[in-house]
Amino acid sequence: MNRSTLARTAGILGGRDDFRRFLADRYAQAWTQNGDLPDTDRAAAVIRAVCGIESRSELDSDPAAAHRYHTRIGLAFSTWRAGMTPGASNRT
Repeated sequence: MNRSTLARTAGILGGRDDFRRFLADRYAQAWTQNGDLPDTDRAAAVIRAVCGIESRSELDSDPAAAHRYHTRIGLAFSTWRAGMTPGASNRT
């Protein structure tokens, strides 16, 4: 994925119910700590906390932040979704 679009992608994903369920499941403590926020803002706060950034725009300008996003959120979300797909193998 082109890093110049990563912040935008993270924002779009934050509007998806399945992505927010993933964040709540995978990062329950951060999700709970931001419980006073609307769900899309809560998703943004969890992304910032997990990636160690102040703003999602850093995902486009900081290669280390982008790497953290890809490894901690992007890949994990893809794996989580694959496990939620009907008929998907649940091998561990």
